[in-house]
Amino acid sequence: MRGRTPQIRRILRRKRIKRAIKAYGNYIAAGLLAVVVIVFTVGAAVKPAANSLPEDTKEPEPTQPTMEAVQQEPYPFNLMSLDWSGEELEGWTRYEVPEDYADNGGYLPECMQQYTYIICKQYGVEYTLVLAIIEIESGYRWDASCKEGSTGYMQVLPKWHKERMHRLNVDNVENPYFNVLVGVDYLAELQERFDTEAEVLTAYNYGVAGAYEHVWNKGLTETEYSREVQQAKERIERRMRGEW
Repeated sequence: MRGRTPQIRRILRRKRIKRAIKAYGNYIAAGLLAVVVIVFTVGAAVKPAANSLPEDTKEPEPTQPTMEAVQQEPYPFNLMSLDWSGEELEGWTRYEVPEDYADNGGYLPECMQQYTYIICKQYGVEYTLVLAIIEIESGYRWDASCKEGSTGYMQVLPKWHKERMHRLNVDNVENPYFNVLVGVDYLAELQERFDTEAEVLTAYNYGVAGAYEHVWNKGLTETEYSREVQQAKERIERRMRGEW
């Protein structure tokens, strides 16, 4: 039997394989089972991590609207240049104008909100306070006006702020961006002069001379206007926290 035919060699090879499987089959099966268990265990551990965020994961950073989005806004909001960065928006939360104001023409687009938020941060004025003033003064209508000549979101009276407008290089407070800029600059000045929020709001409403004449010289510390704005501020803060 010096030379075996190919057929005989194949038969002998199959017999050796069968003997090996018979001898080591249990070990092979156990090994395959272990591999399967490991694969399912790792998959189960990795899948939730991929599909859910840890509890301490921060909310996505707010992003500014694109120029294309702003250009689709109605006049004059489509004039905003968006010359600010995402870092300046840290802490900003999108605000929904309440329906009762929106139904009466109130509108505060995202680009205007972000601009206002950044201006408030720059001047050290509370953003929610400015939103509350806008709510009470104009009902979120950028083109609101009154017979005394006050205009815009924050009802700025140009004749009271000629020097301020010149300093800020503002020539038209009917423009909502300039209107808010002048209003916030004035609030920042009042905050430097007075100790309480009620005093600041009273001076904003009456003017400093008018506040002394009609309020403080009579021993009063707050007015109906200051209370309305502060109550609006509390409502806005609750809405931003999602409490209603």
